Amino acid sequence: MRGAILVIAAVFYLPFIASAAEPAVLPQPEIVISPSSPGPGDIMTVTVKGMPGPVEGTFLGKKLYFNPAKDSYRAVVGIDLFTEPGAYKLDVASAGSTDHLSVVVQKKEYPIQHLTLPKGMVELSPENESRVERELKLTNSIWPNETGRVWDGGFMNPREGKIVTLFGVRRFMNKIPKNPHTGLDVEAEEGEPVRAPNNGVVTLVDNLYYSGNSVVLDHGQGLFTMFFHLSKVLVKPGQQVKKGDVIALVGSTGRSTGAHLHWGVRMQGARVDPQELIKLDLD
Repeated sequence: MRGAILVIAAVFYLPFIASAAEPAVLPQPEIVISPSSPGPGDIMTVTVKGMPGPVEGTFLGKKLYFNPAKDSYRAVVGIDLFTEPGAYKLDVASAGSTDHLSVVVQKKEYPIQHLTLPKGMVELSPENESRVERELKLTNSIWPNETGRVWDGGFMNPREGKIVTLFGVRRFMNKIPKNPHTGLDVEAEEGEPVRAPNNGVVTLVDNLYYSGNSVVLDHGQGLFTMFFHLSKVLVKPGQQVKKGDVIALVGSTGRSTGAHLHWGVRMQGARVDPQELIKLDLD
């Protein structure tokens, strides 16, 4: 009787050994890149479908943050305004395997703008040059910081109005070439409200030479928004704000020829078009 039991056990055990020896079939992820060939200043989304997660990735040497989104995982990636056209490696890792992809950044032309300003606003004194250098070091120390996600859903427009200067415009001031415009200038009246485009934490409040009264919000995962030339700031460093909260009033402080709102976006350090951020479906 004992022998009969052993035989039955063997009959049931052998198929199990055979099936265990077969290599496991890993799920094949579907990776969607949009736009497929972004330009400098654009925002690219990388969506991974068919994987249980977690998903990790890198692009241009920077970490990608994949968040759950409609039965998938999605990362938003900034293509810096000064990125040279060419093919760049994108790595996406999930379920123990890594996909190596190539993203072609295409050339993108931006308009040219000629401005005439008082000489003192274009050619800086030694004292103002030193001040600008100090302030540049201050602001550049912000972008490497990548905190936990605070933003929730899509980003709203902080100030509705006519755009008077587009992102990426190449500027000549008094015929002197200057850096391209890395934000949007929105037409507005002095004292009109500026709203937080998403949940965030106030990481900078200061009066700077070029941008005047300035506010920078940290939305987490390396995503920052900034607001310049303000007449009045209504928040303090470290303060948490919600999407739609009034954080400041429009003004004309700093190097400005009239009341307007300049606002910009940094995404993992990349200078990107704020209009692209508003267009994103992040809900």
